[in-house]
Amino acid sequence: MRFRDRRHAGALLAEALKPLGLENPVVLGVPRGGVVVADEVARALGGELDVVLARKVGAPGNPEFALGAVGEKGDLILMPYARNYADESYLLREAARQRETVRKRAERYRKARPKVPLKGRDVVLVDDGVATGSTLEAALATVLAEAPRRVVVAVPVGSPEALKRLKEKAEVVALSAPEDFAAVGAYYLDFGEVTDEDVEALLAARV
Repeated sequence: MRFRDRRHAGALLAEALKPLGLENPVVLGVPRGGVVVADEVARALGGELDVVLARKVGAPGNPEFALGAVGEKGDLILMPYARNYADESYLLREAARQRETVRKRAERYRKARPKVPLKGRDVVLVDDGVATGSTLEAALATVLAEAPRRVVVAVPVGSPEALKRLKEKAEVVALSAPEDFAAVGAYYLDFGEVTDEDVEALLAARV
């Protein structure tokens, strides 16, 4: 299954979520690309749009290969194989660097839209896809710490392994889970870069 772009994916994802009967949901996008998908979902479900931040901790010399991730609360989620590729000192240094990026981005985005409290709310956690799952796991840990009523993780496409792990912690809706999963961008015709300015504009438009 391939999507024209993130908005197309969001529209299809919203249709899959409608039967769940979510009540006035908070739709959280994982910046940056996930926020575009989340915006489409929020519009279709009549929900509130917000963000939850998480950053992958990449491997030495290969930052796109996730060894883990950190969320807004600072927790480090490590993949089981992380220490096969990096020692403890590297993991701690890289985690600290990514925590600082998360802090700065949170500060910037919250100026566009104040954080929406999640306690007792129905929450949909959205990204544009899931590969290793570490970033979404870190984001999910942040969300669950706020005691929402219900949490649904929603992605257009994901690796079966990552989706299986996420299903142990929350409801999961995925439109596609190819056995021969490649990079997330391979399932989009248009997977252009989303900037911080794009995210801020989307948040500001929903205040």
